[in-house]
Amino acid sequence: MQDSTMAILTLYGILSLALLALWLKHKSVLSQRKRMADKLGSMKGNLSETSERLDLLSRGVNTILSDAPEVQDLLSVHRSLESAESLLFNQGIPISNSESCAIASHAAKALLNHYPEFNFQEGNTPGPGLRPLAKRLSAILTEAEMKAEDIELSAGEHRRMGELFHLVDRFDWAADCFHRANQLDPEDESALRSLTEIQRKDGDLEALDRSLERLLAIVPDDVDVLNEQSILLSGSEDERIIRNRKRLEALGFSSTAIEGDSELSEIASRAMEADYGKSQVKLSNHDALSLLERGTKQLLLGEFSPAMESVELAIKEDPNLGPAWTLKARLVSAEGGNAKSAIKCIKRANALGEYTVILESEILENRGRIDAAIEVLQEHLSKTPGDAEARARLCQLWLSKGAIESSRKTLYEAPEESWDSTAMQVMKGRLSLVKSDEHRDETGKMDQLSVVDALVSFDKAIEIDRESGLAWLGRARSLRYQGSFDEAEVALVRARRLIPDHPSIPLEEAQLCLEVGDLEQANALSLEATTTLKGSPSVLFIRGIIAARLGRIEEAKKFFSSTLEIDPDHVRARLNRSSAALLCDDLATALDDANHLVEARPDHELARQRKSEILMNQGEWASAEDELRNLLMMNPNHSMGLVHLGTCMIAMGKSEQAEKPLNKAIEANPSLSEAWYQRGLLYLDFGRSEEAMSDFEGAVLADPQHLDARLRIAAILHEGGDSTKAASSWRKVLDVDPQHRLARRRLEECKEQISIRREARVPKD
Repeated sequence: MQDSTMAILTLYGILSLALLALWLKHKSVLSQRKRMADKLGSMKGNLSETSERLDLLSRGVNTILSDAPEVQDLLSVHRSLESAESLLFNQGIPISNSESCAIASHAAKALLNHYPEFNFQEGNTPGPGLRPLAKRLSAILTEAEMKAEDIELSAGEHRRMGELFHLVDRFDWAADCFHRANQLDPEDESALRSLTEIQRKDGDLEALDRSLERLLAIVPDDVDVLNEQSILLSGSEDERIIRNRKRLEALGFSSTAIEGDSELSEIASRAMEADYGKSQVKLSNHDALSLLERGTKQLLLGEFSPAMESVELAIKEDPNLGPAWTLKARLVSAEGGNAKSAIKCIKRANALGEYTVILESEILENRGRIDAAIEVLQEHLSKTPGDAEARARLCQLWLSKGAIESSRKTLYEAPEESWDSTAMQVMKGRLSLVKSDEHRDETGKMDQLSVVDALVSFDKAIEIDRESGLAWLGRARSLRYQGSFDEAEVALVRARRLIPDHPSIPLEEAQLCLEVGDLEQANALSLEATTTLKGSPSVLFIRGIIAARLGRIEEAKKFFSSTLEIDPDHVRARLNRSSAALLCDDLATALDDANHLVEARPDHELARQRKSEILMNQGEWASAEDELRNLLMMNPNHSMGLVHLGTCMIAMGKSEQAEKPLNKAIEANPSLSEAWYQRGLLYLDFGRSEEAMSDFEGAVLADPQHLDARLRIAAILHEGGDSTKAASSWRKVLDVDPQHRLARRRLEECKEQISIRREARVPKD
């Protein structure tokens, strides 16, 4: 009984435990299901929110890109690149080379569809969004280990692809594409020019030479290419140097690619000398010389950063290579580096036996330290007084400071052997022109003896070196001062060929055009000079003269004022502003300028004449007479002074005293129409009509455009009753001034009188 009871209890216990386990399991399942439902609901909400965000983003992108469909179309390019990347790398199935090339070609063409044909070198840029896609394409091609020749594109497409890669700084791929474009189309000039630009920056001078040669096959007369290749071939015995020189001479240019910078050419030639320590130096030194040669040529080509890299490598190979330190100093200075660093390089080069004084003075001058540059040159000349280049350089620095006497003293202290130098002769000529300018500013007249001395000096410089552009420029200016305009033009053409970038060339050309009356060309050249000589008082003065010649007096006055703001002692600007102010009836400004000139330059005849004219316009006849008396004491035969004195006498009621100066003026200058006219007025006041008529006719003979004289002649004939002659005279007045109302009215009166007389002569029936 007990056993059965225990068995039953045991069974109930087992069943209870089983039921409890099932209940607990059930509760767990219900709880898990609830959690899953909550998660599904949250996920559904997240999916819905994400869908809404994506929809908002899509609509926003479409709205933003609605005005830029070309950017929206780039999505297809993106998909093409995605597909190419997947097919080439991510599918895990090997593909053939031909298939790889086809895939890459398809992706490249998809990109080029959005890069139209235009001139990359003129600064055009592709549309937005193409740059990152071009970078991605170059990464795909690089990872696939492809070359430009593997991509099946035409020559033009390769060139455009190279332009894209160039824009995103993938220069290796850009060069490869340009090279392939040239292979497919040897006449593609644009691809070659782009390729040379990359090779020039990379310092690959041998490849650059080959590309330039191919470019010359297309454009054999390109001056820049001919000069650049001459730089690359300098120092060698390549026959192409002679060929290039002949072509340049045939085109009217001098082959000055290397000669244009004597110091750089000297460094290059020294670096290329085969016997430069050939038996004493190690191989590393030969490498340093090659690097120095390459750096020199890169600097001549205008590639500063590659040149600096080459020079740094040369110095690393051979720290005692003096020309390398000199070249580094030039590079540091040219790139706007610290002047102390450049001077440090110069000191190192000088210690190694290099000639550095000129370069050191240039660097100091460029930093505004002219006094320090002068001190450096003076110290050098105290040890080597026969250095003509350094002495001429010191003269130039003194002249730029305005210390003309110091410049002359430095020049004429030179020993005899120094004068066989182009630089010394050029400086002597320049100082002679400065002396002539000083004399003109003091008296208003050109000192022709100084001009002759200048011309002799410049001719001597040309005899020593016919390729001296500064000597030809100085000769042109001297000839202009002498009035030999044709010869001056010839000299200027030669100067521009030799030193085309010299800032004074367009200014001198503008002044020459002004002298010959070509105002349009003078204005164009003065604008060119404005870009190279910003803030120069000479340029502003020339523009003022041009404006005055064109009749724009107010504009001319402003230019002269701007000139005087920069240089208050500019004599010609002040004199011309006085004249412009007089024409604008600004008598106060005109008199102030005239007084300033007379006080500062008491021997300036034109200043005194201008002051007397202003006083006459103000009606201050007595003061004007005093000023004219002073002028005539300086120059008794000053014709306009005599005429103005006669005018003053007439205005002051001293007509009997006016005849003598007027007679003397006519005797001194018979072609002065104003003298004839004023004496005619005097005779008219005396009632001597015939003599007055004769003088008025003399005025017209001297100046056919003298309107007042023609009016007087016509008026005398009109009052005399000779209608026929009077009508002819009034017509001549109208020839000078077609809008003259009085002449037109008097001409009608004469015609009526002539008509009445004709009618009176007709017999009546």
